[in-house]
Amino acid sequence: MSTNDENNELTLDEEEGIIELEDEDGNVSRFEFIDRMEFRGGIYYALVPADYDEEEGATEFIILKETEINGENMLATVDNEEEMNAAGDEFLKRFAELPELDIDEE
Repeated sequence: MSTNDENNELTLDEEEGIIELEDEDGNVSRFEFIDRMEFRGGIYYALVPADYDEEEGATEFIILKETEINGENMLATVDNEEEMNAAGDEFLKRFAELPELDIDEE
């Protein structure tokens, strides 16, 4: 439930539900948007890699937090383990209400 990329630039394709993240080295990764929530004063995103096998289901998800840097919205890793676990638990509660999602926390 983590990523090594910090301060990723956010590009969201609303029609496909795909978010492209560019890390500080210019590498672009594609993720499928699963959920977004306001939690404890922040905005968090739950994402799965866009290339996961739909038949097997997504086995893990990552959590990124929306931050504003120099007037631009960015997604960044959550470095605080307690904050990460609390947000992850909240997402898992939300996912439990959606039986079609098969996502485990890692």
